[in-house]
Amino acid sequence: MRDEFSVTLDERDIAEAYRPRPRPRRLARLALLLALMLVLLIAGLVIRFPEARATFADSPLVIGLTGAVVVLGTLVIALLIAAPALRRRIARSTLDDHPGMREPAHYACDPEQFAVRTTYSQAAYPWEQLWDWHETDRVLIVMPTPRNFYVIPKRDIDPGLLERLRDNLMRARKRASRS
Repeated sequence: MRDEFSVTLDERDIAEAYRPRPRPRRLARLALLLALMLVLLIAGLVIRFPEARATFADSPLVIGLTGAVVVLGTLVIALLIAAPALRRRIARSTLDDHPGMREPAHYACDPEQFAVRTTYSQAAYPWEQLWDWHETDRVLIVMPTPRNFYVIPKRDIDPGLLERLRDNLMRARKRASRS
């Protein structure tokens, strides 16, 4: 059975595709635990040894490093706050600077392949050759290579067709991992 559908991208779809994939909770917990252990270690040294407390007040190196850590932390927080606006700006730029991005993209799926046709290009990928895929609440992202991806907004696609597409992608992932 061959499924065919067409989609038109908007800025929010591209911005959603540029959003980094969420990290596994286990990795986030590990990073948080390591940071907490480091803070507790430093606090323990400062509390236990009077020389360490004096170093924080007297050593230009430690004072400079403390300032650098504060500046770095401020920059990271500012970047996290600005990230959504930056993604929207990049998405707008992508749509404005790449010909055909605002025009409909036509997709076709059958048991053998995933095919894409746009105004300026055409490609067909056997399912087992696709590199990866993932899904958000808004879009499904199909990646034929690590640096190439197709954004499929879910808003205008029949839920049954979307489920068949997911099934093909899941089977392809399992076949690719066995190879």
